Amino acid sequence: MGKFLFTAVEAAMILALAVAVGSARRRTGAHRYFSLFLITVALWLLSGFVDRLLSQPSPLFVTTQYRFAYASAALAVAFFFLFGLDFRRATRHGGTLDLIVLSSGLLLSLASFTDLVIRRAEWSNGAYLVQYGSLYPLFSAYFAFLGGGGLLFVFLQWRHSRGLDRWRALYILLGFGLFFLLAFLFTIILPGLMDRDVTSDYTFLSVFIPAAFTAYAILRYRLLDVRIAVRRAFAYLFSVVLIGVPLLSLYHLLHGRWAEDPSLDRAVSFVILAAALALAPAGRELGQRLASCLLFPGLYDEMEMLHRVSDLLSTPDMKTGIRESTRFLCERLGLSELTVVIPREIFTGKGDWLAGARHREGQTVTFHEISYSGSPLHRLLTAPVVLEDITTGRCPSSLGQSLREAGLAAILPIRGSLGEVGVLLVGEKARGTAMDPIDLELLRRFCDRAGVYIENYLLSDYLLTQLEESRKAQRKVEELDSLKTDVINLTSHEFRTPITILQGYSILLRDHFGELDEEKRRECLDGIISSCQRLTSLLDQFVTISRFQNMETPVTKQVIPVGKVFEDLRNELEPQQSRRIRTYVSGEKVMVSTDRSYLTLLLRNILSNAIRFSPPDSPVILRADLEGEGVRISVRDFGKGMDPAEVRNIFNPFDRLEDVDKHHSGAGLGLYIVRLIADLLETEIEVDTEPGRGTEFSFRLPLWQGAD
Repeated sequence: MGKFLFTAVEAAMILALAVAVGSARRRTGAHRYFSLFLITVALWLLSGFVDRLLSQPSPLFVTTQYRFAYASAALAVAFFFLFGLDFRRATRHGGTLDLIVLSSGLLLSLASFTDLVIRRAEWSNGAYLVQYGSLYPLFSAYFAFLGGGGLLFVFLQWRHSRGLDRWRALYILLGFGLFFLLAFLFTIILPGLMDRDVTSDYTFLSVFIPAAFTAYAILRYRLLDVRIAVRRAFAYLFSVVLIGVPLLSLYHLLHGRWAEDPSLDRAVSFVILAAALALAPAGRELGQRLASCLLFPGLYDEMEMLHRVSDLLSTPDMKTGIRESTRFLCERLGLSELTVVIPREIFTGKGDWLAGARHREGQTVTFHEISYSGSPLHRLLTAPVVLEDITTGRCPSSLGQSLREAGLAAILPIRGSLGEVGVLLVGEKARGTAMDPIDLELLRRFCDRAGVYIENYLLSDYLLTQLEESRKAQRKVEELDSLKTDVINLTSHEFRTPITILQGYSILLRDHFGELDEEKRRECLDGIISSCQRLTSLLDQFVTISRFQNMETPVTKQVIPVGKVFEDLRNELEPQQSRRIRTYVSGEKVMVSTDRSYLTLLLRNILSNAIRFSPPDSPVILRADLEGEGVRISVRDFGKGMDPAEVRNIFNPFDRLEDVDKHHSGAGLGLYIVRLIADLLETEIEVDTEPGRGTEFSFRLPLWQGAD
């Protein structure tokens, strides 16, 4: 009787494990076959000592018991073989091999109920007397082949895996390897060699070995991800006990008081049922809290955490997504640090891109920085590096000393679909405890998600950059095309006027030279000279624009005294125009670092417009003011000014200021040249204007640091 109760407890424990495995959230072929394997093992256990419940079991009863045990074993070993195959290759899908193995197991199981495997068995004088059938050698070979094959697959998984998967495989290999060895020895080999079966009892009693190893692997290393299912099952039982037991006790206590009144009994039953429904959500919540405290208090739901991480990584700002997701994991796992590193060769920067979270002074803070240290910890990896594995010699690596100095427990590669894009620096546990392999498995899956996120971000950033460059090129082409059209239109208008004047005066001098007095001849010659100057000016502007657009003249920076540039510009002007210029330089020997020829050309064009579009008796102010580490240079006139809405168009080619003031003429290229020069000098022209108040053009240049 004691042996039967012992095996019944074993069977109950195995069935509980089977339910837990079958209830896992992410069920795979390995879950399915392992659950079926455990169920058939439980059935095999229950058949072990049933005959002990009877004082004198008949030979028919014992024979049936033996046949049921062998039939259960045939199915169990088939399920274990398929479990081992799926455990080794997680992505494998069932197919022909599954059908062959299951069919052979079913046929051999059915054959076990005939005389082909067990002819007769009986209990006599404290031992079993068994007569084996003709298929017994085949059954033994089948058991050895499939059981050994399943163990071989688990061994291969242990041999070729690392970290958490390696520990899982090890405990399955130890537990079931020892069990299959004992089962094959005590149930098949020894009974076949002896006339009496006195050893099979030990096989049934030895099931606690794989059960214990499997339970430990489930609880410690989340084998087949069933700990959540176990805790939820207990949470459900807790909630039932917390809500159901008190209400049923209340109903039983009060029921005797109204046994004679059916109407009152129905009313009270309805009230208690309504109370149960109302309290059910609270009971479920309380049950989950109790289960979390009593069962695996450090356990977390991996899928819920990964879903949360995915939500945090959905932000379009990579810096924010990485910082918030690492802070979440750092807090939940109790880590001192969690840092995502994108090396400079991936991020196309001058340093390594770092973002993550650190535990400092009782709180978790996020950070983002660029590192120029060139640390070996920031280089790309193809496999995880764990400090514990380095210390124990399981994973030799040159990074061990660097990990210790940085206070890190591991480095995990971050992979995208195209390869490695970074590494994850995992700090030690904040409380000084050892790194849990389960945490490393969660972080590995986080790396998979972060890799796709980073890769998509970098790809989108690259595409946006390419799109912007394409748009710039398109705008450039459109601008050049528009410039070409405007040049053609300009040659028919602006060039025609001076050419017409040249032609007219030339014909007049040729045909009527003797009839013209000296003053008239000089007037014709002045007109010819003026037209030539105008043509020369237009051609110079086109040549200048072409040179800037083709980058034929590079920027040569030098130290330039601003006051000297102002003085040279005044000397270039006609005396009447030069007298209008007022120059102001804040401080003596104010110098800037820029290209002198470009600066002079830029100011010359702005001054030219300021003189042309302001009254002849009004001043034009040329200033240089110190502003922080720069110099603000401005040109101000007191002309009619412009509508601020028109300012954005004045720097376009052929958009002329004359469109504002119809009394002047020009090609509209002066301020376009100003814009091109400003781009080359890496500055920006600001325009302050208002109708009736005049206009001020200003820009900033870097102050020479050696200036006083």
